Amino acid sequence: MTFNVKDLGQYVARLYAADNFEQAFNILHDQALKLGYEGVLYTYIPQILLESHFSRAPVYHVSDGYSPAYLKHYTEARFDQNDPLIKAVMGGVQEPVEWWGEINKQYMAGNKASREVIATANDYGISNGITLPLMSSAKGIAGASFISSERCHFNTLNNENLAMLRLCTELFHKFIIADASCVGYFLKPLLDSLSKTERLFLIGLAQGKQPSQIASKLNKSEKYLEQLMLKLRRKFSNSPVDTTPTLNRNQILYYVGLSGLLENID
Repeated sequence: MTFNVKDLGQYVARLYAADNFEQAFNILHDQALKLGYEGVLYTYIPQILLESHFSRAPVYHVSDGYSPAYLKHYTEARFDQNDPLIKAVMGGVQEPVEWWGEINKQYMAGNKASREVIATANDYGISNGITLPLMSSAKGIAGASFISSERCHFNTLNNENLAMLRLCTELFHKFIIADASCVGYFLKPLLDSLSKTERLFLIGLAQGKQPSQIASKLNKSEKYLEQLMLKLRRKFSNSPVDTTPTLNRNQILYYVGLSGLLENID
C-alpha cells in the first residue's frame, strides 16, 4: 500500500493529538499494519541504564503481533545485555538493520550470546525483522523493530514501504522523546526502585540545595543522607555492599537530570 501526502498528514494529526504513550504507540502500530508489517516493538533506553549496571531491565513496548511471549523470555533472560541490534544502535549505525543481514551478523560474530538472541526470536516464530535506529546520544538510545512472517513478502515490503515506515517512526519517536510523561514510561524501572525519601533527596540535590537544608526538610540527619547517597550509588551501580560503587554522586545527578527522571518524580 502506498501513502500520499494526505495520508501522512492524517497520521501526523492523529499522532500529535495523542494524550499518552499508549495512544501514540497504537497510532504507529496502525500505520505499520497499513504498510503491511505485522508487529511493532519500540524502546527508549536511558543512558543511565546503559552506563551503569542497574539490575532492572529496560522497558520495551510491543504490539500483540510481535509475540509478547518472546518479549517475556527476552526480558527475563536479560537478552538486552547481548542483543546485537542494541549493540548496532549504540555503535552509531543509522541505517535500517535486517535481523539476518550483514550489519547484524557483524555484531553477532564470535558472540554466542548475541546469536542466541536472534535464534530465540526465530524459535518464537519471528523469522523476519528489521530494526530502525532512532537515537544514540548522551540521553540514551532508541529504536523500533518491525516484523513479518513471510520472507518474500517482507523483502517486497522493505523495498516498497520502508522509506515511509522510517518517516512515520521517526515522527513518532520525536513526539515521544519531547513529552515528559512519555519519557516517564521508559523511566519506570528507575522510578520504581526509588523510595519516597530517595526521590525527595534527589530532587533537593538537583535543585541545588545544601545537604543541611535537605536534611531539615526530610527530618533526617546529614549523616543519614550520606548513607542514603551511598545506597543510591550502589543501587545505580548494582554494586555489592562490600565494594566501591562504580558511579559517584555527580554521575548519578548528571544521568538523572539528563534522562528527565526528575520531571517524572511525584
